[in-house]
Amino acid sequence: MNRGLKRGLGSVLGVLMGVGLILATPVRAETITGQKDKSCGELTVGWIDWPPYQMVGKDNDSSQPVGVDIQAAKKYLGALGCDLKFVSKPWARLLKAMEEGRLDVLLGMSKTDERSKYAKFSSPYRNETVWLFMRSNQHDFDHFTSLKDIIGTQFRLGVSRNAYYGDEYLKLIEDPKFKSRVFQAIGGENFQMLISDRVDGFLVDKETGKARIEADGLQGQIVPHNNVKVDLGPVHIMFGKNSISSGLLEKLNGIIKKEVGVPQS
Repeated sequence: MNRGLKRGLGSVLGVLMGVGLILATPVRAETITGQKDKSCGELTVGWIDWPPYQMVGKDNDSSQPVGVDIQAAKKYLGALGCDLKFVSKPWARLLKAMEEGRLDVLLGMSKTDERSKYAKFSSPYRNETVWLFMRSNQHDFDHFTSLKDIIGTQFRLGVSRNAYYGDEYLKLIEDPKFKSRVFQAIGGENFQMLISDRVDGFLVDKETGKARIEADGLQGQIVPHNNVKVDLGPVHIMFGKNSISSGLLEKLNGIIKKEVGVPQS
């Protein structure tokens, strides 16, 4: 799961510094609200290997992850007096656990109608953009300007299973001509699918793609497409329906809005 990440942690942290978030400077929880609210209790927070947002920390301890989203959780939920217990599991299992009420928090989440059936969302704390990453020696599709240009070509698009790629993608995937060109990776952003020529391009968060390239030593082999990117908009802290009270969620939203203002990507 974390293959290649530990040796590239220094590079990943370099990417982390460039994300451009207010979270870059740690702040004690008390300095945000003045007084902690002890009614929050313990929340179980799920995380995956998703640099620079969620990464294994010191000594490869999965209970002590680091990254932009982890820092956000500690900062904002810490301000409410929440005790956080971090658990790392495959993405599909984390989503299922939240849907079934066995997990309290997921981070960096896009708000969708389907997820809103079983979850609550905080105010947004950053934006997210995914790019089409390709092999550097592949130029047959340089003329693409959007995902819809894939239709009618032999292009093979790699995506992560259970990931959200925006409204345009959801509409396109209903078209059999587009769907037939999409190939899912179970384990997340898998650039090995690109290197092994199983797909021609892979949709990955821009900063995650840069971090993966550094960690796996793929500089010069994998590059972002010059034109094709998808702005997913704001991402949120997602809670199980019964994991946080309406009062605490309202307080959390006030904290985020005051600190972040307009989320940055």
